[in-house]
Amino acid sequence: MDNIIGHEKQKAILLKLAERGSIPHALLFSGPEKVGKKMMALEFAKMIFSKSSDINLNENPDFFMVSSLGKEIKIEEIRQLQEKLSLKPYCHPFKIGIIDDAHLMKKEAQNAFLKTLEEPKGDSILILITSYPYMLLGTIRSRLQELKFSLVSRENIEKHLIELGASVGKAKEISLISSGQIGKAIDFFNNPEKVELFNQALEDIGFLSRADYHQRFNYAKKMCELENIDEIIDVWERFFRRKMILEAMKKKDSLEKTMEIIKYMERSRFLINSTNANKKLVLENLFLKI
Repeated sequence: MDNIIGHEKQKAILLKLAERGSIPHALLFSGPEKVGKKMMALEFAKMIFSKSSDINLNENPDFFMVSSLGKEIKIEEIRQLQEKLSLKPYCHPFKIGIIDDAHLMKKEAQNAFLKTLEEPKGDSILILITSYPYMLLGTIRSRLQELKFSLVSRENIEKHLIELGASVGKAKEISLISSGQIGKAIDFFNNPEKVELFNQALEDIGFLSRADYHQRFNYAKKMCELENIDEIIDVWERFFRRKMILEAMKKKDSLEKTMEIIKYMERSRFLINSTNANKKLVLENLFLKI
């Protein structure tokens, strides 16, 4: 797990569990988006299977991944995972199943998954990954050993970007706007146009905060045609989180309103990315709060 940036405490915990042979049947990796939870889960799986980090999980018959790709995880996908885990391992002591964005399991999928936790197989390990653990059923969370992840330090991000080939100045710029999300920082480095998108999104939120209702609704209509809605709202959300911190430090009366806007942005991103909600209506309701 040497290629994981930051999270030294989490690495140490997982290494100790592996060394002692006391790996829990089910783990929950929780924390902010794009901080390395998924990479840690994959590297941990590799370590369990083999001492070589070059092992190809995609070709491993004892490894299974359920990935939502931003959509709801259906009960059929969970049943398929359960069926695979019910078989004996092919070539390793354990079968390993990972559910990415586990909070996107529909309620019936979560209820089905609960049965797996209630009747654990001795030769299987489950890892759930989520940025929204509170969206999981309490009965599921109570049966998972949770490992919490936090934001990666700017120093670690800068160092890694320089190792990738970024100049010192560019590394500092990207580490600042990535807000501790190493995955976001690497994305910015590999796709410079996304830095431009970030700057444009900041200009747009300034415009929207001054715009009348007619201008806001027109912007919502225009925004519905874009493919990167989630990235834009993500920039806005981080803008308001910084604003919230400054207001908390200065004890401004607008703190409560800023917190409410952030909650609306989180909900809007979820509705747009994970449901069939009307995008235009979701955006219009959001813009009324800004």
